Amino acid sequence: MKGNIFFVETGIERVALKARNEKNLQFTSLIHHVTVKEVFRNLKQIPKSSSSGVDGISRDECIDEFLKNHKSIINSMHKMSYKAPPVRRVYIPKPGKTEKRPIGVPTIMDRAIQGTIAEVLSKIYEEDFLNCSFGGRPNKSAHNALCTLQNYILAKKINWVFEAARLQRREPP
Repeated sequence: MKGNIFFVETGIERVALKARNEKNLQFTSLIHHVTVKEVFRNLKQIPKSSSSGVDGISRDECIDEFLKNHKSIINSMHKMSYKAPPVRRVYIPKPGKTEKRPIGVPTIMDRAIQGTIAEVLSKIYEEDFLNCSFGGRPNKSAHNALCTLQNYILAKKINWVFEAARLQRREPP
């Protein structure tokens, strides 16, 4: 029809819209939003120089492997039979100290899968967060938080100050 504008939404955009409009809605199945296209996009975003996981496969080798086996990888997730491989434990030095802290390095394929799943979940969670929440959110940094705080301080009379400190997280033994 002339004059009508139609917007084509992806499935995940519809999920975000539902999350925004139906606050009490419980999502029961989201794995079908993890697609070959999205996993491949996340895989290509991983830097070539990234450390490999326990499998020793580089990013480029992982891309080749994914192109050959993408159907079985995605099907295993959709059938809920995907098992994340073990992570490679690495100890990195703490700045200015002799002690080292452990980190787990997942395989490159698992990083791409985790990134895709995180994006799907983020579409839902982002709808619940307030604009004044900055921690760990896409396009929201500590600098954004400080700018917002500065704007509030300059615009209004401040009667109180809240100080926060980030506590060190301990790794389980």
